This record gives sequence, structure tokens and C-alpha cells, in this order.
Amino acid sequence: MLVIDELDASLHPKLTEYFVRLFNNKNFNRNNAQLIFVTHDVHLLSASKLFERDQIWFTEKDKYGSTELYSLIEFRKNNKGKNVRATDNLEKRYLLGAFGAVPYLGELNYD
Repeated sequence: MLVIDELDASLHPKLTEYFVRLFNNKNFNRNNAQLIFVTHDVHLLSASKLFERDQIWFTEKDKYGSTELYSLIEFRKNNKGKNVRATDNLEKRYLLGAFGAVPYLGELNYD
């Protein structure tokens, strides 16, 4: 098992995706090593066939600073599967707040 905080911190997004694909490749990863990582690279959510739905986890802080951890598959089950489809653009939906786990920025006034 390899655990990495901020996997994308010093890597180009293409290298980050390639690294994850190596772990998911059964021909390369013959001993089934696990990769657990934290990232803010939302591009990975839209990379073709990079993750199974149960491999995607989100964290969200509440107003007290506690962090909740939940998987996309749990989110799907809690919504009776109606809100998450295999054909969804997960990156876009995440950025729109469909899965939570996005920072609350309040109302911005640019005037």
C-alpha cells in the first residue's frame, strides 16, 4: 500500500493520471498494490475509465471544522442511484457542487 498526500503537488496532470493508471493496470501491478492519495486535481474525475465509482471518495468540512468522508458509491446509494450515472461528467458535476465537498465561498461582490 502506498499512501500519498497531495499526489499532484509537484506533477503535471498528465503524469499524475499516468501514475494512477499504472496502479490500475493488472499487467503492471501484478501484486495488487494499493494506491491511496489525496488530490485537488479535479481533472482526474473526467479521465476516461481511470476509476471505478467505489474508488472515488470526498471529504467535506462542517461548520465546526469536522471532516466527513464519503464515497461516490455511498452518495449514489443515498440518492437511490438517480443522481449519479456512469455517463456523467463527474468533474463538471463536482465543480457545480452536486456531490458536496466544495468550499463555501460566500457571496462575492466584485463592485
